[in-house]
Amino acid sequence: MKQSYTERRIIITGYGTVAKEIVKIIKEQNEKYQDFYGFSSKIIGIIGSKGMIYEEDGLDLETLLSFGKGMQALKQYSQQKQLPLKASSIKGDVLIECSPTNLETGEPALSYIKAALNESMDIISVSKGALVHSLPELKQLSDRNGCRIKYSGATAAALPTLDIGEYSLAGSTITGIEGILNGTSNFILTSMSDANLSFEKALELAQEKGIAETNPALDVQGYDSACKILLLANGLFHKTWTLSDISIEGIEKVTKADMQYAKINGNDIKLVASARTINGQMSIQVKPEVITADNPLINVKGTNKGIVFHTEEMGTICCIGGASHPKGAAAAAVKDMLNLYR
Repeated sequence: MKQSYTERRIIITGYGTVAKEIVKIIKEQNEKYQDFYGFSSKIIGIIGSKGMIYEEDGLDLETLLSFGKGMQALKQYSQQKQLPLKASSIKGDVLIECSPTNLETGEPALSYIKAALNESMDIISVSKGALVHSLPELKQLSDRNGCRIKYSGATAAALPTLDIGEYSLAGSTITGIEGILNGTSNFILTSMSDANLSFEKALELAQEKGIAETNPALDVQGYDSACKILLLANGLFHKTWTLSDISIEGIEKVTKADMQYAKINGNDIKLVASARTINGQMSIQVKPEVITADNPLINVKGTNKGIVFHTEEMGTICCIGGASHPKGAAAAAVKDMLNLYR
């Protein structure tokens, strides 16, 4: 006898690379999720910048995936299916938020999330902007409407940072967090260390390989790492800190001489995002730090990421790895959904 399962209706906002990978994973794995987790999902709508594709009985994912990404793919699907593009409407069971990150206003993600919470929908956010801008307000709204917000994909993609803190360390007293949370900056620093490159040459290499954006400011100036440690610290310490509470220093001023000097004693330089208790006060910062040979984060190479939790009861816990590409972020979003409904 086949196991019964609960079906959840999904709305996705944004249809970039990560959102398309989410659609792929759900199409390929949905039957397995029914058998393993007693859970099934149905994507009923995707919202783009100029309209929404929507089908109450579920989108034809195979047809959708035959197109590209972004608004152009949604338009092609609409034409193929002879369905008019709708005005944005957010009604379902869960919103998967994949809009571009906007740190200044949180939009358009912030409005999408608020609309979904007011419809008592659960939220899974891959995008960081709305969370960094307004997480305390969104949590209050979710509590008032009896729904939940998950965002592990926004705190280091595939690396299970938030999951370890929330589940594996439940009941423990976390006294500090240290992490290498940005794969691009870590690739640049690893290239400087291993190949004796300047920052400029290492950045060029990262751009040639498609690891760094044409404008890499968010990564190399430390703001991506700052957003991630902010979300982790607020989530795990139940605080309402903002980016203005974080001391942020990027990697642009790290020189070949700095790197080689660190290596003399078997050390290395990494961009570390941390939340540590200093003189009884929590200090949150992002800056290049000399990592000693006995620190497990020294083993985080290339585009990999890593995190160390310091606890009173369980000692020090470290996790290293996690794919630094859109499929990893998409898998983290799907994992959040399974953990909500399994």
